[in-house]
Amino acid sequence: MHSVSGVTQATVIHDRLEVGEGAGAGPVAPVGAWAAEYLAAGDAERRLVEAALRCFARWGIRKTSVDDIAREAGVSRATVYRVVPGGKDRLVQVVLCHEAGRLFHTMDAELSAAETLEDLLVTGIRGLLLVADGHDVLRTLIRDEPELVLPHFAFHQLDRIFDLADTLARPHLSRFLPPEDVRPAAELLARVVLTYAFRPTPWVDPHDPDSVRRLVRTYLVPALTSPSVSEPSLSDRTTDPAQEST
Repeated sequence: MHSVSGVTQATVIHDRLEVGEGAGAGPVAPVGAWAAEYLAAGDAERRLVEAALRCFARWGIRKTSVDDIAREAGVSRATVYRVVPGGKDRLVQVVLCHEAGRLFHTMDAELSAAETLEDLLVTGIRGLLLVADGHDVLRTLIRDEPELVLPHFAFHQLDRIFDLADTLARPHLSRFLPPEDVRPAAELLARVVLTYAFRPTPWVDPHDPDSVRRLVRTYLVPALTSPSVSEPSLSDRTTDPAQEST
C-alpha cells in the first residue's frame, strides 16, 4: 500500500461526475457513456475492476497502489498498464464508470418492469438505498475519505445531481406523469434518496420492502399525483352567489 494525495483522486472523481458543457453535452452524455463502457468492458478489464474494488474497500482509494491491484487480480503490473493505460488515475476512472454503468443498466431494466407508479418508486428508491447501504467501497470512502465523496453532494452541486436524476428517471416517470411534472418529481425523489442514504432511519429500511412501500404509498404517490398547484381549486371554479345576483 502507498499513500497518495487525496487532491488528485478528488479531481478524478469530480471529472467523472462532471456534467459536460457545450453541444451534445448534459447528463444524458455521461449516463449513456457509463452504461456503454460497462457493457463493452472485456474480461481483463472487469477482473481489474473487481480487484480494485476489493482493494478500495479494504484500504481506501488513496492508500491503494497499482501494485496492490495487480497483486489482488493475480496479474503483473505491466498487464494493468496494458489493459488500462494511464496508471492509477485512469483506473479509478474506469472503476467509477464501471460501477455507475452497472447500477444504471441494472436499475433501468428493473424500472422498466414496473407496472404502476407505486411499484416504480418502490423499485427505484429501494434499489438506490440498498446500494448506498451495501456498497463496501462507498462505505469505506464515507468513513475514511469523506473529502472524496461528500463535496459532490453539497448544496452547490445539487443542480447537477437533479439533472442526472431527471435524465435517469424521465423515461420511466413519463409513463405515469405528464411531461411538466417529470422534472419536479425527479428532484423530489432525488432529495428523498439523498436524505435517507446519508441519514438512515429504521422507519425507511431498504431491507424491508414494506417500509419503503409505506413511504411511497403514504407520501410520495399522493404528492406526485395530486392536482397541480397551478390548477384552479374547486372554490376558485365555483361562482360566488353574490356575484351571480349582480
